[in-house]
Amino acid sequence: MIKTVLQPQPTQNDPYVVDNYPYGYTMRTRMRYWIETTNRGQRFVRQSLNPKTGKWNKPKKSTYCQIMLAGLNEENHVKFTGISMYSSDEAKKFQEKYQEYFNDYQRKEMINILKMLEVYDKVEYTIRARKFMNKITGEITESVPLFEMNNYIEVDDDGKPVDREAEDKKQDEMRSLINRSAVSNASKATSVESAINTFKRVK
Repeated sequence: MIKTVLQPQPTQNDPYVVDNYPYGYTMRTRMRYWIETTNRGQRFVRQSLNPKTGKWNKPKKSTYCQIMLAGLNEENHVKFTGISMYSSDEAKKFQEKYQEYFNDYQRKEMINILKMLEVYDKVEYTIRARKFMNKITGEITESVPLFEMNNYIEVDDDGKPVDREAEDKKQDEMRSLINRSAVSNASKATSVESAINTFKRVK
């Protein structure tokens, strides 16, 4: 857990450097840390200096988050924390705790996340079990052995045949409409380009 957020946030050109860092069993070296920002989001990077060669080792990188911050824990060890678009409650808590440390990218990203979640949180989903009718007996069931699928057709709750291709297309169109609404809602607070980039990072 982060106790103190590093300010300004370290970058590759201006990393946070720790001297006398343990290397192997007996040696000591330097370790540097930074937050990397790409079109995929942000991730935490650490890189050690090989004391035998004097050259930097290959950097080790975390998985991406939409927003990531580096800081120190109670033992003054470098740690990181981040947030992506999962839930409004988590995003709001993260914003309340860390917003004073956000840079311009992070401020816009957080606005976009919250504005998109305003739309997604209003979406209601209905999960319906798929039903299948035996072509010969007319029996309807929700479970069909794979090797018997040719003997059944998919039907709706009224027993009418389902056009799976048309149904899938309808679902795709609905998801597209929801996503466009989310991007539109975010773009009103930042910009169209910023909102689209945030959406791409979520996908």
